[in-house]
Amino acid sequence: MAINKTELSFLNQLTSEIIILNEDLKIIWLNYSALNKGWVIDDKNNLITDQLSEVTNSSLVSLFKSAIRKNLSQTKRDFELINLKLEKREIDITVRWSNSYECLIVEILCVDNLNKMVDSSKTFSIQKIAANLARTLAHEVKNPLSGIKGSAQILSKKLKDDFSTKFLKIIIDETDRLNNIVTKILTPPSKPNLALFNIHSALEQVYALADADDNKIEMIRDYDPSIPEINGDENLFIQAILNIVKNAQQAIENTENASITIKSRIQFGKPINGTIYPTVCSIEIKDNGPGIPNELQDQVFFPMVSVKEQGSGLGLTIAQDIIRIHGGGIIFSSNPGSTVFSIQIPLKLNNKESQIA
Repeated sequence: MAINKTELSFLNQLTSEIIILNEDLKIIWLNYSALNKGWVIDDKNNLITDQLSEVTNSSLVSLFKSAIRKNLSQTKRDFELINLKLEKREIDITVRWSNSYECLIVEILCVDNLNKMVDSSKTFSIQKIAANLARTLAHEVKNPLSGIKGSAQILSKKLKDDFSTKFLKIIIDETDRLNNIVTKILTPPSKPNLALFNIHSALEQVYALADADDNKIEMIRDYDPSIPEINGDENLFIQAILNIVKNAQQAIENTENASITIKSRIQFGKPINGTIYPTVCSIEIKDNGPGIPNELQDQVFFPMVSVKEQGSGLGLTIAQDIIRIHGGGIIFSSNPGSTVFSIQIPLKLNNKESQIA
């Protein structure tokens, strides 16, 4: 009996690696997570043992055969998996023989991924606490700001000397800046106005705005024209991308030969917030600046966190919220000379799933 299309589609949604073997331990199907981890189906490596080291095979073959013989589900935890390249991973592996489908179902969960999921959940909770705290503080700050600005404006009309004029202007300007920050914090997020839009039309608007803002930085576009229209709020999406690009512009303003690349691609079988999606629109914003300091990398999406003295620390927080509204995810990697923010938005296409014959 063959595993049907619906069941395979469900297995493709899992973040764990699913490998289906026949009784001879030949690989007959892999889900997207397994393919992303380097498992292959071909004539040379058709047996699962062809893709693993001898040390790993000696332990796993007995586990596989025991599951087939006893018709039981068996699990090994904290197992060290070593492939032919001698790359090591710590995994939990569960194997179960299915009489209905006459195949061995292998599920692999990387222990490191499990820890990351737990850390991500904790981080998100901390972000929500930080956001609520920021809103509470903003309420307390807003009224005194109006008083400070009003007093400074009255003094500026009476004190006309250069010294007073200079510093009163600083007080008024900085009060306006703080008031804008407070307004952003207190303004509830807009409800998305969903409609189909062309992703590259949105990116071109971002490009035009960013290029006009700072033409000393080289702006590079690398688009995949095959990406279909996306269902979302185009204006919010432009805001999210523009926030990231402006953040990059400010980060590399003192970089020699500074450049920002906006890249779009279609990707397959990519995880977004713990779920594997068959087809994903990927947008990358890459700069060649100094990178984000290591001590701030765990906090870049927190409100009020910024590497810039004049920064509000809200741009990336807002961008993340907008991407999440669209069911997407945003991650980044940063080293000296290269910072990349990657946005993934799920696409709904009529993809045909594989079926085991």
